[in-house]
Amino acid sequence: MSTTLRKSLRILEVLATSEAPRGISELSREIKMNKSAVQRIFQTLADEGYIEKAPGTSRYKSTLRLWELGASVIAQNETRRLIRPILRYAAKVSSLTCYFAWADFPDIIYLDKVEGEKGRPNSSDPGQRSPMYAAASGRAILAFLEEEKIAKALSLIETRNDAADYANLAAECAMIRERHYATSERGSTSRISSVAAPVWGAGPLPVGSIVLTSDAATLPREDFDRVGLLAVSIAEQASRVLGGGFPASASEAP
Repeated sequence: MSTTLRKSLRILEVLATSEAPRGISELSREIKMNKSAVQRIFQTLADEGYIEKAPGTSRYKSTLRLWELGASVIAQNETRRLIRPILRYAAKVSSLTCYFAWADFPDIIYLDKVEGEKGRPNSSDPGQRSPMYAAASGRAILAFLEEEKIAKALSLIETRNDAADYANLAAECAMIRERHYATSERGSTSRISSVAAPVWGAGPLPVGSIVLTSDAATLPREDFDRVGLLAVSIAEQASRVLGGGFPASASEAP
């Protein structure tokens, strides 16, 4: 990949995920790039309509051009189109908010979401990325990956200095393989409970997970087994739709 293109993409990513407009000097220090090079890239991105100056400042922010492109990509995504009816069904029968999380090791990306009657409206939104180890949505997938990937995820916990205690993740993965669903009593958001089951595509490893979630009062720990069985049933349907086979037991999983 061209060095200039790589630098441009890095700048665009930083601006797109920043909560406030950024200045050229500030950004060049952050990403350790020559200020004049950053300035040239800023100008090109502005000329092409991807960034613009915040009114009354010399700082830049992303425009809706990225959202426009992303909306086109997601509208054409076949997996989302196939899974969407299953999410609607799951949200209706469970009254919980239902997600489909897509595997992008070592992370997951929330690909789609349907709000349930008793779901929490301010939970994560499609497009958000999270480490696989951080919540049920990712651990439901991680448990069925190769041992070296599970080990790598364990190492990332220390690397990313995560505050949560996942010292027993390896043991938890073994339990997930046995019962085919993962649970979380807080996930990446405080006071959120989630239950997730892996979804298989045509290959030997899971491609994502079905996630049922709400606040801890609506989805308490004592309901995890009941909701877990529902999540597995829905994940089986999703696997069939995507051309995959849900393993009948842990011994059948890769």
